[in-house]
Formats: sequence, structure tokens, C-alpha cells
Amino acid sequence: MLHKIFKLLYLLFYNMRHNTNIKSYYASISAEYGEKVLIDKNTIIESDVCIGDHSYVNKNSSIENCVIGKYCSISSGVYICPFEHDIDIITTHPIAYRFNCEKQKRKPVYIGNDVLISLNSIILEGVTIGNGAVIGAGAVVTRNVEPYEVVGGVPAKHIRYRTDKKSIELLEKMEWWNWPYEKVVDKIEFLHTPIKEVITSKNI
Repeated sequence: MLHKIFKLLYLLFYNMRHNTNIKSYYASISAEYGEKVLIDKNTIIESDVCIGDHSYVNKNSSIENCVIGKYCSISSGVYICPFEHDIDIITTHPIAYRFNCEKQKRKPVYIGNDVLISLNSIILEGVTIGNGAVIGAGAVVTRNVEPYEVVGGVPAKHIRYRTDKKSIELLEKMEWWNWPYEKVVDKIEFLHTPIKEVITSKNI
């Protein structure tokens, strides 16, 4: 109990110093957090995680071995890079790896900017998710997801793209997530407008 109180007090000071909002006792302070990152209660963040500015992770999620970009929205019950059991060897029990750490190493997950990962999704090791992508609720992502692609299901499959190819190219070139925060706030109305209505050079 004393350890938990100490950790929560430490988080309070950590948040003040780093301009973050980490509410979870289970979030590692050794992880890398950007400006205004929010980690909600009961979410596990391992030390091998890097989360970009203004991204948030809702409650009861578990994230490890992962790099997450800026302005990402990660819902509750999301698991990123969980340990997977090998069903092709004699035993599926973790004892098979106990004396060989090399075999336990997993490929990291890379998540771009402005990615939406919906409720109860699972992202398996080695997956790369492009900027602006959307992962549907309950999806199990086993392959790479392209920028602005919408996927869903078990295993996750292509549903559609959020917009046309030309607009995706312009959005990738714009990189609004790298704007200074003041500019993002100033352009809120622009960012709230449907893509097809505003993707022209004069509006950016």
C-alpha cells in the first residue's frame, strides 16, 4: 500500500514536470512520453514504449514494445504487442523460453500519427500502422495497415480508405501533427472539416 501511495505521489510530480497526465499506477516512468500524453487508470505501459505528443490511451489497456506517434487515440481494452505462444513447438508453455531470452524477443509495433485504435483491439508484434489509419473495435491486427486505411475483423481486413489516394498523399505531405500546438489550436475548424472539402493547397 505504501509503495502504491509513493508511486501515485511520484506520478503527480512527474506529470507537473513533464506536462503529462499519467493516471495509471501501472505506467512505467521509464517509458518515453511526449507533451500532454494521457494514460488512463489501470493501463499498463511497459518501459519499452514511446508515445508521441497529445496521444492518449484509455483505461484497462496494455502496451509494450511499441512506438506510437502524435495525436493517436487508443481506446479501452486495447492490447499492443502482447506475448504470443508458439504453437509449432512441443509445448506452448512459456517454460520453453525460460533459459533462452533470445527466443522471447518480439518485433516492435510501429504506429503512425493521428491513428484511431478502437475498443478491445489487439495489435500483434511486428505490425506497422500508417498515419491516419482506423482500427475497428475488436479487431485483431496481424498485418501492416496503410496510411488512412480502415480495417476491422478477426483477423483484421481492409474495409476502405478514409479518402481518395490524392487526398491521402496531400495529408501525408501536410503532416499537420507536426505543426506547433498553437497552430493546431488555431486550425481546429480546418481540422474538423470533411477531408474532401478542404484538401486543396489554398486551404492548408
